[in-house]
Amino acid sequence: MTFAAATLLAACATAPEAADTGPAPEAVIAQALSESNPYEAEALLSDLLARTSLSTEQRVQALYQRGSLRRQEADDREGAVEDFEALLALAPDHSLAFNARTELEYVRTDIEQIKASMNRFLNLSDWFDGTWTLGQHEEAVTRYRNSGLAPTPEQVQTLIQAGYICETDSENTRLHDFGDDRDDLAGMEWCAELTS
Repeated sequence: MTFAAATLLAACATAPEAADTGPAPEAVIAQALSESNPYEAEALLSDLLARTSLSTEQRVQALYQRGSLRRQEADDREGAVEDFEALLALAPDHSLAFNARTELEYVRTDIEQIKASMNRFLNLSDWFDGTWTLGQHEEAVTRYRNSGLAPTPEQVQTLIQAGYICETDSENTRLHDFGDDRDDLAGMEWCAELTS
């Protein structure tokens, strides 16, 4: 067997790596930045970051955008810390590193303040707000669901955006077991069971 034939045979025997599919990373980031629902934008960026074929530059851009989104709109301060720390570990000298360090300082301060405020006796609504903002969404939702109480109108809107409260056609469905009915609760129910 010639060297060329052996090389060709070896190349054919090696399975190719699975290629990531989907739109170009830059297009996904642009779509996420234009998305009005912060939870959908975060999901787009999370799906993008799950790709193994991203270049360092693409991964840094996606981490920065998701970290900023989590800190400012998607209510996941602990996730923002993870994103900024991952960015800085991956590319400490990148042009976004200074901004990432600055945002990391802000979000760490946010977390300290939230945790300090949660050290006092809280009602369910206040506890939910702190827990949700830290990024512990399923824990916060589970406690509300198990309590039988209705979230505040602002919390209902957040939970609809995040996909935890859904509209229903049934007139008999109630989001809560205790307390008065409100207009913002009509036709609403908890979505499918949580994963945890």
